[in-house]
Amino acid sequence: MFTEYGALVAELKNSNFQFQKLFEEHDQLDKEIKKIERYPSSEFTQDVKALKKRKLELKEQLFDMLKCQAGFKH
Repeated sequence: MFTEYGALVAELKNSNFQFQKLFEEHDQLDKEIKKIERYPSSEFTQDVKALKKRKLELKEQLFDMLKCQAGFKH
């Protein structure tokens, strides 16, 4: 995720607690979604949708933080 910002991601994960927390939550959701999707069932559909929505929200927040930080460095 965010390969074009690899160095900045690593830096923020070490120096910015909020970024680190959001990144870890995103990673955990990704693992949970993949686990659920291995055994598809109609009863999980709404749960998976909610997890994916939250994951997307986190990705957008992380990307906004990266863009903002990158803008300050240039």
